[in-house]
Amino acid sequence: MRSIPLIAFMAVVKLGAVETLPVVGNSPIPLPRQGTVLSLVEENDKFAPTNKDRYYTQGLRLSFNSDENHYWALTQEINTPSDTNNSIPPDTDLPYSGALYLTYGYGAILERGGRRDCLFTAEFQFGVIGPASGAQNVQNKFHDLVGISRPAGWDYQLPNEPAMNLNFEFKRRFDLDGANRNLRDLIARGQLQLGTLRTEVVLGVQYRWGWDLNRSWGHGTIRHSNAYQPVEGFNLSTDGPMISSWFFLDAQTEVIVRNYATDGTNFVNSRSVTRRPVVLQFSAGTTFHFYHLSGTYFLSLRTKDFETQEDWHCFGGLKADIKF
Repeated sequence: MRSIPLIAFMAVVKLGAVETLPVVGNSPIPLPRQGTVLSLVEENDKFAPTNKDRYYTQGLRLSFNSDENHYWALTQEINTPSDTNNSIPPDTDLPYSGALYLTYGYGAILERGGRRDCLFTAEFQFGVIGPASGAQNVQNKFHDLVGISRPAGWDYQLPNEPAMNLNFEFKRRFDLDGANRNLRDLIARGQLQLGTLRTEVVLGVQYRWGWDLNRSWGHGTIRHSNAYQPVEGFNLSTDGPMISSWFFLDAQTEVIVRNYATDGTNFVNSRSVTRRPVVLQFSAGTTFHFYHLSGTYFLSLRTKDFETQEDWHCFGGLKADIKF
């Protein structure tokens, strides 16, 4: 609680300057300083040891946290079958598809009895599935750039249709060392997605070890996490280190009702495969913070998303954050 001497307060009131009164006391919870955090995440199966161009093959998200609670993001997803050399993909393989959508979200760190160990986000996504997403052009240009052949079956991609989703996510952070040492923690999370992109429930847990863990709320993959990056995580305390780093292990379960990548479009006939209702995903990675910069590298392994899928799928990712 802030404390102000009564005499000083009365003097300021008399001068009519209450609104410019400086803070004398100290809050037990540090107040965030304003700023903007720009984040870029690239996920690609080329980053994985298996290096196979298939299934969920690429995801790109650019997010912009303009203040402590509101954020925007632009995301593109690309999906291909396992055999991209076949000009007529079989009906038993994942169809070619792409999605491009804009996200507006609200996030808040919840205060409970002096502890800031819970986070809540709500976001709305709006965009397009199909050729208008630009997925074919992006993948073809990238393949031309690195000197490999273009996928041959994009003529059979999912048709255009609007994409809309409403997502909610809740996280709870448990300090495993106590006394705010920030050396080990556990972050439990639950997410609900509703819409034409995905309708599903995601439950996950992330274990982290390192130092200065309170600068982040953990890392999640593009399709199953919000784009919220609290500005206060990039505000250095006067007695805190400029450098912090940690490793993380993550596991999640997805209970899926609908996924455009496997089920196809919602309003017109399209290709599809038989989706599996429950999918598991395991991730491992590391994050490094320096001053107002942050970088993350991770690998993710997923069980089969559809019944005729050849085997589990692996992809990797890179994330960069900067506060200015």
